[in-house]
Amino acid sequence: MRVDNVSRRAMKVSTIGVAVLLVVPTAAKALSWDIFSVIDSTISKDIGGALQSVNSIQNSLRQDEQQLLFPVALINQSHNYIHTIVTSYRSWMTGVFALPINSAQLPGSQALESVFLSGSSSSIGNLDSVYNASYGGVPPATAAPQAHRHMMDMDDALAKDSLAQSVAADQVSGNLLQIANHIESEASTTAPGTADILSATARAAELEGLASQHKLLAAMLREEAANLAHHNGVLKQSVGQAQQLNNNLQGTLGQ
Repeated sequence: MRVDNVSRRAMKVSTIGVAVLLVVPTAAKALSWDIFSVIDSTISKDIGGALQSVNSIQNSLRQDEQQLLFPVALINQSHNYIHTIVTSYRSWMTGVFALPINSAQLPGSQALESVFLSGSSSSIGNLDSVYNASYGGVPPATAAPQAHRHMMDMDDALAKDSLAQSVAADQVSGNLLQIANHIESEASTTAPGTADILSATARAAELEGLASQHKLLAAMLREEAANLAHHNGVLKQSVGQAQQLNNNLQGTLGQ
């Protein structure tokens, strides 16, 4: 009798457990689907609607920028205009800058001319030898008065300095032409907002050119000053020679 009661109680507990196991997964499954539905609704409706509004605002701002700040049609028109100029004139100007201007006939003169027309500062090291080959060096002390030797040496030094400065200036000019071509090419394809960068590059190149021009102007001023000093030195020597001649005449008459 007790065994039957125990068996019946066990069977009831098993039946209740099976029922619970059958009901609980169904409830959990329903709960999970409800959560995903809420998340999907939030993403598609709330967040999705906000993103659509943001995209709409961005598109409106982009259209305003293209119409007011960076008009695409005018930018393309300017690009085409610059491209036309580059195509029409760059090759012609390159040919003009490359025109041969050397005219020396003798080998020594040609060597000197090739140095100061080279446009490369690396050739300045050969300037002294080819200059002396064309114009000669300072005569020895037994061949000329000391004052004449000093003047000739100074004139040669100033001439060499100016020639070297002109070679360096030609090299700077060549670099500036390359920078100008690069800026010109960039201007035909540059995007809106980068014009200030190109302008700054052009300004820096302009300052470099002005510095080179100032150096050439200083060299010209030195040449003019040396020319005045040379003429003044000749006058001083003439006065000294006249004074010496006067002293010699007085000494002769005194005898």
